[in-house]
Amino acid sequence: MTLLSELLVTAFWRDIWLVILAFAMFVGTMSIYFRLRSGTFRRIRRLLEERVEVKTQQLTEKNQELEKLSLVASRADNAVVITDAMGKIEWTNEAFTRLTGISGEAAAGMMGRSITEIGIYNNVESAITEAIAGKKSMRFESQVKTPSGKDTWLSSTLTPVYDEEGGLKKLVVVDTDITVSRLLQEKITSSLHEKEVLLKEIHHRVKNNLQIIISLLNLQSDYIKDEQTLKAVTDGQNRVRSMALVHEKFYQAEEVTEINFEDYTEKLCRFLYQSYGNGSDRIQVKIESDPGIAFDMDTAMPCGLLLNEIVSNSYKYAFPGEKSGEIVIEFRRLADQRIKMIVRDTGIGLPEGFSVDNAESLGMQLVQALTNQLDGKLNVTNSKNGTRFEIEFTYPKILQEKAVI
Repeated sequence: MTLLSELLVTAFWRDIWLVILAFAMFVGTMSIYFRLRSGTFRRIRRLLEERVEVKTQQLTEKNQELEKLSLVASRADNAVVITDAMGKIEWTNEAFTRLTGISGEAAAGMMGRSITEIGIYNNVESAITEAIAGKKSMRFESQVKTPSGKDTWLSSTLTPVYDEEGGLKKLVVVDTDITVSRLLQEKITSSLHEKEVLLKEIHHRVKNNLQIIISLLNLQSDYIKDEQTLKAVTDGQNRVRSMALVHEKFYQAEEVTEINFEDYTEKLCRFLYQSYGNGSDRIQVKIESDPGIAFDMDTAMPCGLLLNEIVSNSYKYAFPGEKSGEIVIEFRRLADQRIKMIVRDTGIGLPEGFSVDNAESLGMQLVQALTNQLDGKLNVTNSKNGTRFEIEFTYPKILQEKAVI
């Protein structure tokens, strides 16, 4: 074999081995590539499977929630009406037909009609306007007459629903049957009215009975010759009159729980003027009161008797002869639901050394007893320029926010 032949054979086998080596490298590279791609695909597949599982769980939960909502909306006792943004009805549940008495066909015929035109709801237009303006739910009531002639009261809550951009999307109306509670409320109102009428009648009768006593005392006074006895009978008449006036004010009041005490005081002072004023205007009576002071029976009665005793005392003793002056009556609100009643005059004052605690007169003893009945505090100031009675007591029904410190 020649050298050339040997070289050719060697080159041939070298090329063969190079081809084989290149093929092996190609196969190895492709094997590695496919293994890497397979691992990537497996990871992607796992991620996709996990995402599918999460989405499936979310959709299952959503479906369960929607199923519950659908069950509540369709089977609940509350009627539900859904409209579009223009107020046109899109859907109603079965309870809507039950509460309104409308047949299924009639309810189906309402689809696409405006909720303001179906004749079911009262004041729904204003409720829609306020709900949209305030972006909040609005509550209103409606009286519905069913096709069978039965009256049904509905309490409705209208809620606007907005999309993600804040635009109005739907209107949802949820109705509750309040017929039973409404009828019960009417019965309670009627019962309270009957009770109020009865209480007014009682006050009226008590006032009439006290008026009869006043008339009897007046007739009896015609036969009394002793001056002191006549004064005692007159004082008794005025005390009874002050009590009768309380009952009169209660049966004349719109509500029998409290009476305006400023009005009561004005009328009581007119009666006292007729008894002690001697037909002249030399003694003026002024009434100054914080607004809205009113008392119930338990407080009005002792306060009326207190005013009667103190004002009568000023009329009888503070202005002897032709002396003129004034009697001032004040009612003031204090802190902690307390009331101060002040009766002062510009007369000659009480006798020197006078003490309310040691007073023997029936009038002063009554003043002390009535102050104790109110659980109040009595303070008497005496001077040559007049007398001042201050009675401070607690009246729990006084509104605290109106108190003046």
